[in-house]
Amino acid sequence: MKLQLYILRQLVQALAFGVVAIVVLAVPGVAVNAVHKLPAADAGLLMAYLPTVLQTLAPYVLPLCFLLAVVATYGRLAADREWTAIQMAGFHPVKLLLPGFVLALVLSGVTWWLFAERVPHTKSNQRALIARGLERTLSNLPPGRTTVEFHGFFLRGAWRDPRDPNFWHEVYLRRANESSEERIDVFAERAHIRTEQGSLVVDLEGVRALAPGAGLRTEQAHVRYSVPLEELMDPPKVGERPRPRYRTVSQIHKDLLVERDSEKRRGMSFEIHKRGSRSVVYLLFLLLGAPTGLILRRGNQLAALAVASGYGIGYYALSMSLGSELAGHTSLPVVLVAWGPTCLGVTASLPLLYLGLRR
Repeated sequence: MKLQLYILRQLVQALAFGVVAIVVLAVPGVAVNAVHKLPAADAGLLMAYLPTVLQTLAPYVLPLCFLLAVVATYGRLAADREWTAIQMAGFHPVKLLLPGFVLALVLSGVTWWLFAERVPHTKSNQRALIARGLERTLSNLPPGRTTVEFHGFFLRGAWRDPRDPNFWHEVYLRRANESSEERIDVFAERAHIRTEQGSLVVDLEGVRALAPGAGLRTEQAHVRYSVPLEELMDPPKVGERPRPRYRTVSQIHKDLLVERDSEKRRGMSFEIHKRGSRSVVYLLFLLLGAPTGLILRRGNQLAALAVASGYGIGYYALSMSLGSELAGHTSLPVVLVAWGPTCLGVTASLPLLYLGLRR
């Protein structure tokens, strides 16, 4: 028992080191991306946005860190001759893999929880934070800027009042009308632009021309136009349900009860099975990582880590590209498509595991 706890402790330490290292390397890139999406945000808003991005990366980073931890731990045991000494003491090699299986099962449960319930919520959380950043951007437009453009929304003015930059003169407003195929075109002498309660509000004065889709009369002197900020961020079509990847597993199960379209039902089922297969990838990485560390114990440790990185990249490339491509073929069962890369990897790892344990 002490021996297995010793191996488990080594695995946990190597895993923690790998997670910290990857987070340190990823934070600068994530921060640049956050500044790009939230150009007028303060430090508090950026600090709130960073965890949402890291949370979406966690289900993919943890398995790779576990794989590297397994290779490093079992490779060190073999390099220091501890593996040989343990076997001479009468311990079966399979028993020495039990700490890795325990840690793999725990991490599989955590990853399933992240995939099933937490990660889908990060999309809405990110949209809410981007909306707040968008509000601050509109409230602090740089001097001289007379054009604002978002998804389906365009506002341009001839000039802004230097005494109050929120007042624009000789403005043109264009907005796609989601309730019809018509486009709203408004020309006005003056506009007061501001944000109120999560919406962009434009008060137009001296309206001279309106497209029929606007639902207004040209003789109106004052028109107020309001649009929620979240609708300016590539909103979904009217009546369209969010894609399965942005839904929790419980929400997908509810959607399956009412959905009648066979293609959409197939996509929902594939999303559930895909999350399940990627949650148990730790077991695959244990079967690949342990023998890789044992076989390459006499060489450079970096070579073993490089080979392990190749395992991870190959698996995710196969799972994401080929799995998603095959999901559209109705002739193949959803379970086979979603679990195929994982089962194929387990099958391929068994001969390697046999060779590694014999050494």
